[in-house]
Amino acid sequence: MAVALSESVAKNISNLPKEEGKEFLARQLDLKSLQDDENLRNAVYVDFLYDNLTFAVEKGFSWKQVCAVVTFCDGILKDSSDKDLTDALHFLKLQSFELSDILGKRNFPIYTDYIFLTFLRHFKLFKYVFTKERDILKPNLALRVETPADPGNMKSSKPKTVWEYERQYEGIQRTEVEHTNKRLEQKAKTLETAETRTKERLEKISGVSTPLSKEKVSELIGEVIGSYTSLVVEKVKCNITDVQEDLAFKLERTSLPRPQELGPPPRFNLKPKTPLPTPKKTPPKSPKNERKKSGSKSRNK
Repeated sequence: MAVALSESVAKNISNLPKEEGKEFLARQLDLKSLQDDENLRNAVYVDFLYDNLTFAVEKGFSWKQVCAVVTFCDGILKDSSDKDLTDALHFLKLQSFELSDILGKRNFPIYTDYIFLTFLRHFKLFKYVFTKERDILKPNLALRVETPADPGNMKSSKPKTVWEYERQYEGIQRTEVEHTNKRLEQKAKTLETAETRTKERLEKISGVSTPLSKEKVSELIGEVIGSYTSLVVEKVKCNITDVQEDLAFKLERTSLPRPQELGPPPRFNLKPKTPLPTPKKTPPKSPKNERKKSGSKSRNK
């Protein structure tokens, strides 16, 4: 049965955007969604009707003529899809007599030229689409699902946020331990080098047997002081580096977003608390002394 659209439906389709207009036309024809891969034939069918409808509207056909064009193109598509091209031309000639009376002398040749340039030019393609069933390829894959052997251990499981937090926290601690070990090794080498230099200078001074001048003594004393000073400086540098890296790792651990399940984060005491001075205890006054003081005061009076 050929499609018969009302003039109001044709107006609504032409006023809508292209995709919305095709969806509205598909709903009028009770067709499934055009986006589904299994309904590509319906998508081609709706495109064909929609293109003919919009062509008639753009060429200024009346709404009655637009509806007649849709009915005509639907009929030739359904009735000639199983015929050869010569039979389709003969069928088109027979159906065009009634259409020419509706379209008139101006619009009929315009529309027939359009049919020859679209439908008849691609007749074999339309015939193949609407007569050959399309092979639908659906991949089938069997998957084996294995459940946990002992689900009882799930009671001791942790939320994902807690697990990720603990993993990041432990990673920072491991990195801190590695840096600490490297610092200790480097510190030991630095101090060992400084102490070796100091011993060499002291041995150099102790090995001197000849009397020394005042300038030479001053020079040797300067070398000894310089060696001890460099040793102290190296120790101070190592201590400063230790404090800086410790603070950096503490800050990194503190800045981690802590899950609410773990409660408030621990606080780091950066400075040791100075102990409060203990108050001195005054010895209690004896009652004898009190009586003596009171007696002396009364005699003075």
